[in-house]
Amino acid sequence: MNNHSSSEKRDHRFCNNDLRSSENTAIFRSQGYESFSLLLSSPHDLDTKNKLNGIASTTGLPYSLDLSDLMNEFSQQDLVELKKQYSGLFEVGNDGPPAPIREDLFMLQPAGLREDLVRFYEYFGYTLSEKFQWQMDHLSIELEFMHFLCFQEHNSTEDRLSYQLAQLDFSTRHLVNWVPNFQKTLKRISSDDMYTKIVVELNKFLEDDIEWQLGTINDL
Repeated sequence: MNNHSSSEKRDHRFCNNDLRSSENTAIFRSQGYESFSLLLSSPHDLDTKNKLNGIASTTGLPYSLDLSDLMNEFSQQDLVELKKQYSGLFEVGNDGPPAPIREDLFMLQPAGLREDLVRFYEYFGYTLSEKFQWQMDHLSIELEFMHFLCFQEHNSTEDRLSYQLAQLDFSTRHLVNWVPNFQKTLKRISSDDMYTKIVVELNKFLEDDIEWQLGTINDL
């Protein structure tokens, strides 16, 4: 991504492949991101419960993540209630949604944010259907992009470093830049809502994942 200031750093960074062990970790990290992406997708748009049934185990992660209780609780939720919670938290309100689930809206539309997302997505060949292009900054889509990058890391050989560095850059510039405050907002609104519980677990996952990523990437 030559038009990013971080590209200068990228030329001087390398991955410790013994620590990274992409063959063993990337696919499980991909599944972790996919799980959270599905959990936070709109129940108005996707049959999330059925899609989650097809997610494989994340027991091969290089850090602890147990989503079994969260998944079970989610699967037992009434769909009408899930839609109500989702809309009430993320989509509607007299003065806008209490906790916008789109980075651009939650961060009060900082200059260049959406352009940065477009550059990431286009550079790595990640395409959105026309239905979702207008909400490229939706948390579920950002998590799906990380799922995509991890999956490509697992499958790639020649370009593996590019996908590894992209994960760190995207996490730092986007997910870690707003999800912690997003979590705090949700806990302040209602700590018992299903979606609050999901975002709390997501925040823990992101903290662990970026700490692990940083431990595998070094500067020359």
